[in-house]
Amino acid sequence: MKSWHMLLFFAGVFLLTGAVISGVGAFEYEVKSLGTVETVPDDTKELVAFEYLSDRDQRRVARVIEGERLVYRDPGELPGSRKAKGKIAVERDGETYLITRRVFFNWRTSFGMASIAMALAGLGATFESIRRHHFPNRRLLPARLAR
Repeated sequence: MKSWHMLLFFAGVFLLTGAVISGVGAFEYEVKSLGTVETVPDDTKELVAFEYLSDRDQRRVARVIEGERLVYRDPGELPGSRKAKGKIAVERDGETYLITRRVFFNWRTSFGMASIAMALAGLGATFESIRRHHFPNRRLLPARLAR
């Protein structure tokens, strides 16, 4: 019977590994405006004039400045010369706008839901195998609830 506990444990570890791997596909990039600023913060990655952005980036930055939140899967889609997360400052019409680009785990995607389901199943299988192996006389539910 002990080999079944070991198999259940390894199935749990396998599911947890699969959750991490599928969870990578759920990472996306968010671009949104933090409003106008008087001075550019020290942690800003770059300062760029609106006119020097590409046409595609100008359209995206204009949408963000108007209050829209943009989400991309590919970091190459991010506005600015450096395609990385962080803040950029954009000068447009005498105003300086601060725009943030961040990475987040989008659990609403199929990758996100799959990784959450696999993680829960993996944790359940791992904990159950440990419970069965080390605490065989303990029930998962109290006796009065198990009826």
